[in-house]
Amino acid sequence: MIKRCIYLFGSGVLLPCMVFVQICSCSLKSLPAIEPSFFTQSLLELHRQLCPAEKYPHLMILQLSNQDLAHAVLPQIISEPTYTKTVSILPVFLTKETKVHSCCIYIVDSIEDFDTVSWFEENVKIIYLYPESMFDVVQYEPNVTITQALRKGYHIVYDLDHTLQIYRWNRYSHQRTTIDPHNITVPDEMRDLHGYKIAMYTLEEISQVMTFDAYFLEQIANKRNATVMQTDEYSDDRTDVIPLVSVRNMIYPWIVPSFGTTFIAVVVPRVKPKPIVSILIDPFDLYVWITYLVLVLTMAISISLFGKLLGRRHFMEIVLELIMMCLAGPSRAYGGTFENRIITLFCLMSIALVSSYQSLIISFMSYVRYGPEINTLEEIYEHCLFQNDSDAQFFNFKTFPNGSNPGTNAACRIVPARDNEQQTIIMASNTVVDKHAYAAEHHIRYRIENFRFAKTKFIEYPLCWLVKMHLRELFLFYTQAVFESGIYEYYYNNKSQPAWQYKHRTFVNQVVMMKDLLLLWYAYVVGMVVSMLSFAAETVVHDKAIKNTVNK
Repeated sequence: MIKRCIYLFGSGVLLPCMVFVQICSCSLKSLPAIEPSFFTQSLLELHRQLCPAEKYPHLMILQLSNQDLAHAVLPQIISEPTYTKTVSILPVFLTKETKVHSCCIYIVDSIEDFDTVSWFEENVKIIYLYPESMFDVVQYEPNVTITQALRKGYHIVYDLDHTLQIYRWNRYSHQRTTIDPHNITVPDEMRDLHGYKIAMYTLEEISQVMTFDAYFLEQIANKRNATVMQTDEYSDDRTDVIPLVSVRNMIYPWIVPSFGTTFIAVVVPRVKPKPIVSILIDPFDLYVWITYLVLVLTMAISISLFGKLLGRRHFMEIVLELIMMCLAGPSRAYGGTFENRIITLFCLMSIALVSSYQSLIISFMSYVRYGPEINTLEEIYEHCLFQNDSDAQFFNFKTFPNGSNPGTNAACRIVPARDNEQQTIIMASNTVVDKHAYAAEHHIRYRIENFRFAKTKFIEYPLCWLVKMHLRELFLFYTQAVFESGIYEYYYNNKSQPAWQYKHRTFVNQVVMMKDLLLLWYAYVVGMVVSMLSFAAETVVHDKAIKNTVNK
């Protein structure tokens, strides 16, 4: 066996065209007399209609027949400048994309030459060229795998009397059709699917909510004479369409982008109303309180150094006196030019400060206030704890040990979502296994009242479908039609759905109870106990000091 390799160069670079010609000294078959120009013209015209250059820019030619036929046909095919070409005796350089989306020409003269056809997916466009003497052998091939592979392509059968016949097996009508080689027109087999059953795999809890998926398939079936079947039992042989919940780590080239969106959502706890005692701190922010404390300390130091009457007191007594001036006015005598001026200004400022403080407290008591929500990525990293699983590790979130309970105020979850939060919640409620008649509604109510989606989303993409390759172009056409028409949005906007919504309470419409002021009562009791202990300690220390003075 001799192999001769020819490399074609153009413009100083290697073109993607490699020719491997196999010469077999034992071949004794006589070559039929075929007019190369007509043969090539018919072949190229069929290829042009079957594989448009904008979709299939590259042509793979598998030369498995005798050498004379290759010499008669290949030069004219290779010289055609529209496509780039690879000519070989084997399907070389088969990338994943080439296996599922490419165009090939098989030039054969033996049934064994079809062994490599099964390497390609069903969406690959294939043209078979073989002599008429092989026609019966090809049609009645006992090997089911090769038979199914042969039905993928178009058969060009040549005869000794300069005639060509072009055949095609229609997988939907289960019939063989003939194409006139003098007036080649590739039929659109997708116009009539002859009752073909399009099977879509989807979980029942999803199909009950996302009803547009079934409506979309019904419209395709009505237009193309097909039937539709939805099932939650997956079968690789019978399943044609699968809507993807998430496209993370999906690198398949046959994914069809569709209507709607999918994303990874973070479920965070809702903020609870602040306790009523928080109104004592909330009127001023932290910087105002720090500024006021610094002012009091500065005045206390100044009075202790330069004061005439109040300056004689202990430093802590001066601090307490300044705080009392702010709340109820002076309680101790003060005098001197310095003390009079500085304390007068401080009392004026205290009047303005206390007035604004009281008015803010009154307004805060009239409506319900909530803490800050968890929305941004930084807030999720700072406040959320996740279960230690692959999703949390993928996003590098803080986790809590499995089996422990961090509490509802910190526990967050990562869930796949579709379109919006409401539809995702309803889909999740359909998975609740409970004999109670209202278990799903209770789940939805509890979920909405206690949790929500953070505004930060991850891996947000249009909804994608895994579609069998022979239906891919059909779905691309109709999904584009849905995009342009806006049917998807119109369908759900005009569909009656339960109004599951959560609204923050705005105004306080309840009586202040004893438990609401419990913290204040605790503070009052603790303050009274500390005051009594301080008074007792002062009394004991004072009595001892008097006794020591008398003894001396």
